[in-house]
Amino acid sequence: HCFYRGNAWLIFKISVSLADKSDELNMKKITIAIDGFSSCGKSTMAKDLAREVGYIYIDSGAMYRAVTLYSIENGIFDGDISDTEKLKKEIGNIHISFRLNKEGRPETYLNDVNVEDKIRSMSVSSKVSPISALDFVRKEMVAQQQSMGAKKGIVMDGRDIGTTVFPNAELKIFVTASAEEASFDEILENVKQRDYIDQHRDVSPLRKADDALLLDNTNLTIAQQKEWLFDQFNKVTN
Repeated sequence: HCFYRGNAWLIFKISVSLADKSDELNMKKITIAIDGFSSCGKSTMAKDLAREVGYIYIDSGAMYRAVTLYSIENGIFDGDISDTEKLKKEIGNIHISFRLNKEGRPETYLNDVNVEDKIRSMSVSSKVSPISALDFVRKEMVAQQQSMGAKKGIVMDGRDIGTTVFPNAELKIFVTASAEEASFDEILENVKQRDYIDQHRDVSPLRKADDALLLDNTNLTIAQQKEWLFDQFNKVTN
């Protein structure tokens, strides 16, 4: 009987200890905002870090691409001209989410349909900047992003995460690299054009937050980027 009571007490103590540890880990959860220019590898960095520390990864750029795809597929575009009034009426019906595939990688869903491949096409890339510049589109996407990140423990990359979406994020990184290094398989001119448009738009322009750390990864390997980013994470959370 005493042996049972002793074990019960031990189990109770372990349970309380684990609960305390869980609370401690939850308290240390932070929001990580990674902004930067097109094709600088910020999404790869963000995904790797999220996987490494057990956080949720959110690709904000994919959300604007999904809105652009919706616009293309629902008659909002006539050539390069968009019917902004029609999109404004329909923006409340556009719901974007992320789900992990079999390999554990997040994929983008537009109204419960997997659109991960479609949103990476050049037809979407060439139209995403004017769509993402619309104030009502940004307002809706920011609201959805903030809802996703309400409990912290997330890594989000994009163009205005540290300045607009999560201005109080505990860790902010701004990534830059030469366009020639950054282009990879995207057409260089499209990369430069999107960066220019996003830097000069009126609503939430692409810029480095005053308290963001600058990372120029032009001459860094992926391994070096990972090491640097993980070091910054540890400095904030320890």
